[in-house]
Amino acid sequence: MAPETIARAFEQALHLAGAGSGRLEAPRLLQSWPGIVHGGCLVALVDAAAARLGRPPGPRRLEGRLTASVPTESALVIEADHADGTAGLTIWQGRHMLTSGSVAPLDAEPPAAPWWGGTAGLTLPMSEDCLACGARNPLGLQVGLVFDDEGVWARVEPRQPWRLHDGRLHPAFVPVLLDEVAWWLGALVMKEGGLTNRLAISILEPDLPADGAVVAAGRFDRVIPVDRKGTFWRSELALGTPAGKALATASIIFRGGPEYSERQMPYFRSRAPVEVFRRMFPNHA
Repeated sequence: MAPETIARAFEQALHLAGAGSGRLEAPRLLQSWPGIVHGGCLVALVDAAAARLGRPPGPRRLEGRLTASVPTESALVIEADHADGTAGLTIWQGRHMLTSGSVAPLDAEPPAAPWWGGTAGLTLPMSEDCLACGARNPLGLQVGLVFDDEGVWARVEPRQPWRLHDGRLHPAFVPVLLDEVAWWLGALVMKEGGLTNRLAISILEPDLPADGAVVAAGRFDRVIPVDRKGTFWRSELALGTPAGKALATASIIFRGGPEYSERQMPYFRSRAPVEVFRRMFPNHA
């Protein structure tokens, strides 16, 4: 039976008896591209595993290294550990490590003044089944992101599947939305398709608001190349309330190139008006 909430989906996906080994079998509804677990969701699963292993509540730093795509609906091996306040998780498929991540208490980190998006912009194309932007994913955020000359943002009224039993937001909301915004920041700066493969997210406020909208945004001038070839780009972005209170910050690396564009551009071209697609990816218009 398909899960009706994110909390239930995570319960079905994660099987941990304690520190040591376990199993991950993510339902299809947790995907980004078809058959692949959403990158932000992977980091959220690491956080959920850390909570089960006894990580203390409070501000924390989530880190994820996405070495290879993690398939949905596949039984994968988990190795987990928890020591000195830090929890770690590694996902394996046979002898191949797919993803590793950690959760640690957050040292005092006064956030820089974030940018919370513009007043008007062009809507980026949505998909059908993505956990973040899928219009028909019953668990999805179903969010349409917006961009202008300054950056990318999303203002989201979280849907009921993302609520806990007491009305608060599920913690997975933060990495899933920030990863989605970071993907578009990297893609629009590089003007190529790609994927995110390194995520570092600082949870400043562990108790997310029970009602109202949430904003996630990042500026193009905070997207910088990591390597000399210009294959990897790091975005700095934030998530907060419409009143400007920062709830989380992130530093996320996007890897792009023609090999990704070859597969992804036809998808976006079919879902965006011609003039919007030309603005997004002029070298593929």
